[in-house]
Order: sequence, then structure tokens, then C-alpha cells
Amino acid sequence: MNIRKIIKEEISDFGWAEDIEPMKPEMEFLKDNFDNLQKVIKGDDVYYVDEEQKPIFMYYQNSASRFLYVNYVRIWFILEKDFGLKTSEIEDLVKEWLDETYNLSEFIPIIRIY
Repeated sequence: MNIRKIIKEEISDFGWAEDIEPMKPEMEFLKDNFDNLQKVIKGDDVYYVDEEQKPIFMYYQNSASRFLYVNYVRIWFILEKDFGLKTSEIEDLVKEWLDETYNLSEFIPIIRIY
């Protein structure tokens, strides 16, 4: 018997498996590509950078503004063009991802072209 079939049958026997919602492909994109960013602080600026030290998002830590600037090319554009999301959907998705991954729920994500 195929091992995948056996595993699938075993998992389907558990009632809790039905309660698990599959991850949205847009959220999967964010998690797969940007869940391991490094936090870099330069003065009042806080950057989250990738392995190449390129900024993915940033915010000002001592500002009254609660805006978090999201890299347009690396995140926003892809969510817009490849996944067909509208601005408000991108904002909601990125806000959810920032809260889950980096505990940054107090920020409002907006576009930033780097």
C-alpha cells in the first residue's frame, strides 16, 4: 500500500483534522519567504532584513505614527499581481502575518519603494 494513502487514512480518523483550516497561499508565500528576517536597529529606524541585508519592511520606533513600511517589489507587488489581492486585502494579510510572526500587531502596513 502507498505510504501517502496510509498516512491520509490515519489522519482522517482524527476529528481534530477537520478543524484545521488550510493556509491561504498568500500567507504561505509570506511565511515561506519572510519568516526568518533579522531585526536591525539604526538610530530610530528599525529594519527587518533578509539574508542579503536587503530591507523587507521598516518602521520608526519613536514616532507617533504607527505605520510600517512594506517593500513594494518584494512583497506588495507580488501579492497584488500574482495573487490578485486588492490594497485593503494586502494590508489585512500583512497585518495578520506581522502579528503572528513578529508580534507587530500595533502597526499599519503601507507601501514603501526601496
